[in-house]
Amino acid sequence: MPPRPPQAWAHRQGRIAMRPLEAADFGPEALAARARIADALHRFGVAHDEAQLGPLASCFTEDAVLEIAEASAEPFARFEGRAEIRERLSRVIAEQEDQRRHLIGDVLVDELDLSAGTATAIAFGLVSVAADGTVRWGATVIYHAHLRREDDGCWRISAFFIGMDAYVGTRPVNGE
Repeated sequence: MPPRPPQAWAHRQGRIAMRPLEAADFGPEALAARARIADALHRFGVAHDEAQLGPLASCFTEDAVLEIAEASAEPFARFEGRAEIRERLSRVIAEQEDQRRHLIGDVLVDELDLSAGTATAIAFGLVSVAADGTVRWGATVIYHAHLRREDDGCWRISAFFIGMDAYVGTRPVNGE
């Protein structure tokens, strides 16, 4: 039986396509955009963990799509639009009886078009789970995000793929 998850599943199944290293704009405007893009991803994680649905929803565009998968490019859940994302994640959060902490790092802004106000970012994450006096890893995650700069200057997620390598414990029913 092949190992689960298979190595490099997100790339090999066509979900992640990282570009080769090349010269990029790291001028002041681009650096500010890169920081704001990372901020959107980090804000999502903290807002999720603290059940702050307003800040969580503010990370997404009105027409955003959120897909969640486990060791597969095919999602087991898909939510469309900021309102549905907020509503469905509120049910997931309510179902969880433990304390999650999303540690989102290695944020790589793979594509940045300041003229068009669009970007693509890839990040890794670890999710810790604290319950009953113990702490354990709940998931290792790859994130793939498309973002747009909106009229207020904020970079918001327009398409977000959350790919868990594995999920420890019982997956929330409301997340499907």
